[in-house]
Amino acid sequence: MSLSHRLSCLAVLLALAAPAAAQDIGRSLKRTAERAVQSEVERAVDREVRRATRCALGDDRCAAEARRRGEDVEYVDSRGRVVQSAPAAGGQAASGPAFRVLPYAGSSQREEKVLAFDGYAFVVGRESNGDLRSRQVEGRVTKTIYDNPSGRSTLEILRNYEQALRGQGLRVVHQCAGRGECGGTGTRESNWYRVADMNIGVGGDFRYLAAEGRVGASAVSVAVMVNKQRSWVYVVEGEAMQTGQAGVSADELAAELAAAGVVRLDGIYFDTGKATLKPESADALAQVAELLRRDPSLRLEIVGHTDSVGNAAANQRLSEERALAVRSALVIEHRVPDRRLRSRGAGASEPVAPNTSEAGRALNRRVELVKQ
Repeated sequence: MSLSHRLSCLAVLLALAAPAAAQDIGRSLKRTAERAVQSEVERAVDREVRRATRCALGDDRCAAEARRRGEDVEYVDSRGRVVQSAPAAGGQAASGPAFRVLPYAGSSQREEKVLAFDGYAFVVGRESNGDLRSRQVEGRVTKTIYDNPSGRSTLEILRNYEQALRGQGLRVVHQCAGRGECGGTGTRESNWYRVADMNIGVGGDFRYLAAEGRVGASAVSVAVMVNKQRSWVYVVEGEAMQTGQAGVSADELAAELAAAGVVRLDGIYFDTGKATLKPESADALAQVAELLRRDPSLRLEIVGHTDSVGNAAANQRLSEERALAVRSALVIEHRVPDRRLRSRGAGASEPVAPNTSEAGRALNRRVELVKQ
């Protein structure tokens, strides 16, 4: 058979086979498309049915338990709003602080240093001559430096840290922006680098925030400095706080009420399951009385809150009785006119954190002052 004849036969065979091959390819493509659609549907269903547990920022136990159950974790602020997503499992260094401050979204960690016990100059204001005013706090000190994501203002980054810290029950004791307002920008000994180990940067666009409070039985102080390039976060976890400490001052209460209209009243203690005020509450009550004395036009609503443990009706009644106990103490012991005060109980209906862990329940058991 000649070469040309053999080529002609091959051409005929290929032509006859082409429709069948095309059909096979078509069927294969159809099966591939169907599998892709099915996979996408399954992923969408998985996203819908996967549970997400909400944890107070810093509540590592809540997050760890949720991940162990295969659930997603969302961190929430004091109003129950999601403020930051939890990092992936294993993303937190074991040597980090027990009180965790998550970085602003998109930040990358540049450095972290943990000292089991040390002192730190906690900047809480500015002197009239421009020097920094600080006080020494002691305990476990964690210093973390982050590179900021591009395209974000120092105001936006600091506001996110502020929201997160408030959501964990801390109160802001000082914040400032720029050289004139913050001070400590000269070459004297009292500058940001020498005092607080923070770099304000070459420009004037920097912001600082100091917050503190009680988390469980520990005193926690957090200092945050944000410039255009980086953020410094210092966490100092002190030893168990002494009982009988107010934890607040009239100045701090006034500032928080002016900024947010509501403030958590730390330093109020009750007998377990009762509305009986403990003697250690005296200092905090005195600060509230001082706040009202300074501003004769101020009227306050005192709101009691509980966790969700136990009977809902009993929790509601307990929250009402505790709020009334605070109101009565202010009226009887501090001569505050009763017309300037209201009280109500919210029970467990207004949580600021999940009730799935002791840390979350501790945040929910609280007394708040609401500006009227």
